[in-house]
Amino acid sequence: MVITTRKLNRYGYVVLAMVLGWLAFSLPEAEAVPSMGRQTGAPCATCHTVFPELTPFGRQFKLGGFSLSAAGPDSPFFDKVPVSALLQVSRTQTKNTGTDGAMPDDFPRDRETIIQAAGFYWGGKIIDNAGALIQYNYDGIERKWGMEMFDARYGNDVSVAGKGLAWGVSMNNGPTLSDIYNSTPMWAFPHADSATVMPAASTLVDMTLASQVGGVTVYGLWDDTWYGEFGAYRTANSGFFRFMGLNDPTETVVDGNAPYWRFAWQKESGPHSFEVGAYGMVGKVFADSEEQSLGSDRFRDFALDGSYQYITDDHQWSTHATWIHEKQDWKTSFDQGLSSSPSTTLKTFRADVHYYFRRTWGGGVQYFQTRGDTNDLRYNTGEPVMGSANASPNSKGWMVELNWLPIPNIKLALRYTAYQQFNGASDNYDGFGRNAKDNNSVFLLFWGLI
Repeated sequence: MVITTRKLNRYGYVVLAMVLGWLAFSLPEAEAVPSMGRQTGAPCATCHTVFPELTPFGRQFKLGGFSLSAAGPDSPFFDKVPVSALLQVSRTQTKNTGTDGAMPDDFPRDRETIIQAAGFYWGGKIIDNAGALIQYNYDGIERKWGMEMFDARYGNDVSVAGKGLAWGVSMNNGPTLSDIYNSTPMWAFPHADSATVMPAASTLVDMTLASQVGGVTVYGLWDDTWYGEFGAYRTANSGFFRFMGLNDPTETVVDGNAPYWRFAWQKESGPHSFEVGAYGMVGKVFADSEEQSLGSDRFRDFALDGSYQYITDDHQWSTHATWIHEKQDWKTSFDQGLSSSPSTTLKTFRADVHYYFRRTWGGGVQYFQTRGDTNDLRYNTGEPVMGSANASPNSKGWMVELNWLPIPNIKLALRYTAYQQFNGASDNYDGFGRNAKDNNSVFLLFWGLI
């Protein structure tokens, strides 16, 4: 019997579905992050709508340094151990991987059923008023181990002008990782990456520095209404923050410190909660990470965001949006012949809405768009798949995701991503005949926490 590649792909999906279904009903029910659930004695729904989105109580728990605990001296030993494990198994299928000039390396792990992530959390209390959420795992797409997430913090409460101030200090490895809302990049939808190709351009604050830097921020929430945070980051390839990086060559190397700031206003009323805010950072990045003597370029990011939640026992609605404007000063790169313009701008907009019924069935829809000035030397690389023939970073499209949570700490996700524009055009964007819709993809994910 001859088994074709198409049949193998179908068999792969069937086998994956069988394995994920078995795991979903075999793993014990726990709470996300499970060690935090054991520590607080609270069900998953107390801190999350559906993980990793936080409820108002979950935001307070994070502000307090992950240290709230119901575990007493007579509690089982396992309830006092702040360690959990995660497993992600996924499969990505890009619509077209056979356009002119396309190579297998352009689509890493595409059409493969892979262990996308496997590792451990330290999630919970260290001492009174202090705790951490640390994720160290194997990345099955990049095929390496590394510090994916590090947020160790101290939190406390004082009275200021007759109102309560929840304040603290966080040491973390990425801008917006310390944030308490799900509208900023680190905690925004989609909550797990696929193995498909991504547009070439992104702003500095929008995950470009994630897991590549280390920093310290100071935060506070006054009168349960006004939130503020200030800090700075530097590249984690040497010095004190070295342990926070991913232990591989860093492409985006920050020159000195990159200041970060955040403000937000929030309001809670019964099942409703609202938030509007702004955040940003300023950073200098070496034009050539291996030849730092050439100098650095300067980036100034300013962003607006907002979110809304409606939470009851049966229904959970949420919506989030963010808009990021980046001013890019390429003077050093321009002088070195690495940029076609001494200055450009890049703007990103994303908005999503999600619904879940009894935290079991649901999903969401997101619209995303990136627009910016043309830059021939930055974007027109002359390469298939990732190049831009018209030197534009413009991309836009939609994501639709369906979720099923058979138990609170198991999530099965099916996502479809559709591009209307990719790297500057809808048709023949790379100059080799590839269209934006060729990058459309289907993503199937099992995500389990124990």
